[in-house]
Amino acid sequence: MQEGKSFTEIVNEQLAAGDTRLPVFSETALKVHLEIGKDDPDIVLIEKIIVQDQALTGQVLRQANSAFFRGLQKVSTVKDAIIRLGIAEVSRIVLLVTQKQQFTSNDKYINEVMARLWRHSQATALGARWLARECRFENLENEAFFAGLLHDVGKLFILTIIETIRTKKLIDFKPTQALLNEVLTTLHAEQGHSLMKNWNLPEKYCEVARDHHLEEFDQNNFLLIIVRLANLTANKLGNGLRDCSTMILSATTEAALLGLSDIDLARLEIELEDGLEKYA
Repeated sequence: MQEGKSFTEIVNEQLAAGDTRLPVFSETALKVHLEIGKDDPDIVLIEKIIVQDQALTGQVLRQANSAFFRGLQKVSTVKDAIIRLGIAEVSRIVLLVTQKQQFTSNDKYINEVMARLWRHSQATALGARWLARECRFENLENEAFFAGLLHDVGKLFILTIIETIRTKKLIDFKPTQALLNEVLTTLHAEQGHSLMKNWNLPEKYCEVARDHHLEEFDQNNFLLIIVRLANLTANKLGNGLRDCSTMILSATTEAALLGLSDIDLARLEIELEDGLEKYA
């Protein structure tokens, strides 16, 4: 380990050096997401965008024929998948498939952490979508899913930094989960915001990445509030990097702002767990 430097300092130096590969956001996923956000999305265009990526096409068809979605007839084209699932569901599948590819590492230890982070991101997306619909923000359903899936992308980036540090042998130990959590918690919001800016994503998503842990936040930003509560719920259910099982969701500011009862929150937990099985 570099003499006299803390683990956090080494991570910050590697961040400042700027020679670590940045995660790349899927242009296909963004095109599909932006198209379904229109008042009159073009189904033919969405199909065309997806079929240009052969690997993605295969994943969409596999999901359309999965146990949860399977019908009497096997789906064999993207057009059939859109008809069976709807363009919003296909868009979510595209986003899940393309983002999951980012959460892998050649470093076995980092790969295990990334797998847990992916499950957390997926759980937050599913919870955020349910909350948007249940709290009568139907116009935010797709945005909530998108923002929920990407809210912790800063942690993904920092994990790639730590992978680089381990590869370069700048440290001679395996960081404990507590040490990882300390670094990720300290740095991920700012780094996530910067990364999403680099991806040229809409500002509303950048703000969620930046503000989802702030003690004082915009209480009129319901996209942010929804993702914050979904994030807390995912952590409470053990779908995160730290133990938050004793958290009382009904006592949170977010639950109060959304007007959710204990029964509503119990339903959210069930929906989140069921959703993870649906997309497994």
